[in-house]
Amino acid sequence: MKPTVKLASLLTALLMMISVIASGCSLGKEWAFKTGDKEIPIGVYITAMYNAYFEAQEYASKLDDYDASSDKWLELEITDDEGNTEVASKWIKQRAERNCLEMLAIEAELDKQGATLDEANIAQMENQADMYWVQGMKKTLQDKGVSLESFKYYLSRYSLEKSQLFDSLYLAGGSKEVSKDEIIKYFEENYIRYSYLPVALYEATTDEAGEVSNAITDEQAKKITDTLDGYVKQVNAVKDATEAGTTSDKLTAEYISANGMDENALATGTAPKEETNAPADEINEALKKLEEGKATTVKVGEGASATVYYVFRYSTAAAKNEYLADDTHNDEIVRNMKKQDYEDYLTDLIDKMDYQKGSGVDGYDPKMFFTKPESSASTVTA
Repeated sequence: MKPTVKLASLLTALLMMISVIASGCSLGKEWAFKTGDKEIPIGVYITAMYNAYFEAQEYASKLDDYDASSDKWLELEITDDEGNTEVASKWIKQRAERNCLEMLAIEAELDKQGATLDEANIAQMENQADMYWVQGMKKTLQDKGVSLESFKYYLSRYSLEKSQLFDSLYLAGGSKEVSKDEIIKYFEENYIRYSYLPVALYEATTDEAGEVSNAITDEQAKKITDTLDGYVKQVNAVKDATEAGTTSDKLTAEYISANGMDENALATGTAPKEETNAPADEINEALKKLEEGKATTVKVGEGASATVYYVFRYSTAAAKNEYLADDTHNDEIVRNMKKQDYEDYLTDLIDKMDYQKGSGVDGYDPKMFFTKPESSASTVTA
C-alpha cells in the first residue's frame, strides 16, 4: 500500500494551502542542486535561505549585542536548538543547502517506494495557493529571483514529502516501525499528565475611564492562597498517585463551584515534560520538579496582574491507556521519539548521495533579506 500524508499539526494545515508541483519537473533555467534527473531550482534555494534567515534571526535576538536596526547581527555567532554554533550568515547558507539536499534525498527514497502524495488533501487547498503568494510573499521574494512555482515547491514538496517519508519509516506498517511496547515505555518515561487552576489576585472594576484591573487586598489574597495551599497539603498527604488525582479533581471542582468560576477553569494536558506549554515559565518549571500525585501553588506576576495557580501532576501510568487509545497520540509520540533518528537517517542519505552544486549558489548573501524593523516580512517555515 502506498503511504499517504497525515495532517498532524496546524503548520502542516497551513502548508497544505500551497499546491504541489509535479516531481522531477524543472521550475527555472538555473538550478541550485541536482542529482540524476532531479533538480532543485535556484528560486527554491532562495526561498530556503529566506526561511533560514528568520530562524537565525530568532536565535540572534536572544544575544545581548543583537541590534534589529542593523544587519550586523548576521556576523554574530548563534547557537541553534540542536546546540550547533556558527556565524549567523554562514548558518543560514548551511541550513538552506541542507534543506535543498534533503529534498533530493527524500524524493529519491519516495520514488523507490512508489509513494505518492495524498491528492485529496492537496486539492482542497489548491485554490488558496495564489492568494497566499499575493498576500505578501510575492512582494518579498519575486524581485529576489523566486517564482510562484519555486515558492510552492519549497513549501509543499519539502514539508509534505519529509513528513511522508518519516511516516513510511516509523509509523504503523513502516520499514522501521516503532512497536506499541516502545511507545508505551517512551510515554511513561517522558510524558506527564497535569492540571492547573488559575485564580486571579486582582479584580476588574469599571470607572469613567473604562475597565481597570486592581489588586485585591492582602487579606483577600491570603485567603485565596491559604485555601489553595490547604488543597496542596491534602493532596500531597495521599500516598497513592491515582487516588491523589481523584482528590485533586474533587477539591478543584468544589473551588470552581463555590467561587462561581467557569466550569472549564481547570486546564488539563498531556505532553512531554519539557514541553508542557503551560501559560508561564514558572508553571513549566514547577511541573518538571513535581512528582506524580503531587501538587503545588505557583504565583505569577505581581500587583494588579498577579495570579496564583494550583498545579497538579497525575499518575502517568493511569493516564496512558486513555491517551494511547488515540492513534494520533501514538503517532505524535513516535515523532518525538524518532526526531533525531530521522535527522541522522537523512544525513546518511545525503552523505551517500551523488549530487552537483550549481555555480550560482554561493553568490547569494543573506543580507539580501534584511529590512528595517518596521517591515512586516515573516517566515515561511516548511
